[in-house]
Amino acid sequence: MIRRFGLKLLQIAIPLFCIVACPPPRAHAGVAVETNDLLTMEYQQTGANEEEAVRLACIRAVKATVGRLLFSDFKLQATDLLDPYIQKNYQKFVASFYVLERRQDRNGFGTRIRVQTFPEVMARDLREKRFLILPQGSPYYYVFLNEVVDQQSAPVPYGRRALIDSIIEQGGKVYESGVESPHNSVNAMANPAVFDAAREAATRIGADIIVTGQVGTRKVAQDEILYDNLTTYETTAMIEFIHAADGESMAKEIVVQRASDKDANAARDQSITAAIKGALEKAYPVNRSEWRKHYLNSSQFEVMLSNVLPTEIHNVSTYLEQTLGHGTKVILRSYYGNVAIVGITTPRQYAALQRALQDYQEFDLRITDRRGKRITVEVRP
Repeated sequence: MIRRFGLKLLQIAIPLFCIVACPPPRAHAGVAVETNDLLTMEYQQTGANEEEAVRLACIRAVKATVGRLLFSDFKLQATDLLDPYIQKNYQKFVASFYVLERRQDRNGFGTRIRVQTFPEVMARDLREKRFLILPQGSPYYYVFLNEVVDQQSAPVPYGRRALIDSIIEQGGKVYESGVESPHNSVNAMANPAVFDAAREAATRIGADIIVTGQVGTRKVAQDEILYDNLTTYETTAMIEFIHAADGESMAKEIVVQRASDKDANAARDQSITAAIKGALEKAYPVNRSEWRKHYLNSSQFEVMLSNVLPTEIHNVSTYLEQTLGHGTKVILRSYYGNVAIVGITTPRQYAALQRALQDYQEFDLRITDRRGKRITVEVRP
């Protein structure tokens, strides 16, 4: 999947012991031990002064706690709004902090800090704010579609209606209204500002996937055939499915169709319908497959890796696919607070996965807990 612009009843499976951290460098790794009620982390943290160092460590701990909450059936949405929310409200999720060491150097005030957070309090709050959601088996869609006819904005949103009807015919569920801004006649991919606004608006009404794109229609011929005066229109439909919560592109298709009729308006509408249906018939199955693979926890194994950077996740994923061999696929399901959740589908058994993790050379990957298909891995430099 391609990153594009930018950017329900809970039983969360939280493992008992593991490592969690959020710093860019490994030298500043944070250690976490989880009890039934609290998650305890230690960080090496610098700041302009001790107060700032404590604040930064607490924010890191809260973000890491969020990342760990995703090791469940729940998913995170609107992360671009969550970051400022945590910056403002992190204190209500922090149970306590202790400054264990202090040092002053040219780079600022250095500390080693122990922070305890409330995972259950955070989970409840994020559910209430709809940052944490339970993905549905069948996602809800919202359509933003820009339509142009003969180089003019379409006076009637015929294409959007045809697209909505086609999604419903495929078994999809669509919110037909509820978003005032941006207007549903825009292409949500027009620019980053429109893209971010469309994602936020769709998320707020409960839509999981944005269907968007551009439909361009033009008259290409007007001929007399067997005493009938036929008008021909050509439509190019570009349709894209975007996961609203994280901005990932799930499927995209471009289809060109022509239609002729004695009635020019009928020819125009037929070409629009044909192009949209053609694009949807190709893109919709891909979108459904991506939804199941990435957002419904359908993998054979799920592994939580803490204290990892994006490049390190890529390296581990590539290594596991190569080591476990043909038929193995590793998919990044979530990444927040330097905590990654990856889904692994493989013909190999658990013992092979365990051996592969133990043999990894770049840094230590130590399995500290396994609950069914969910495996907690402690990452050490």
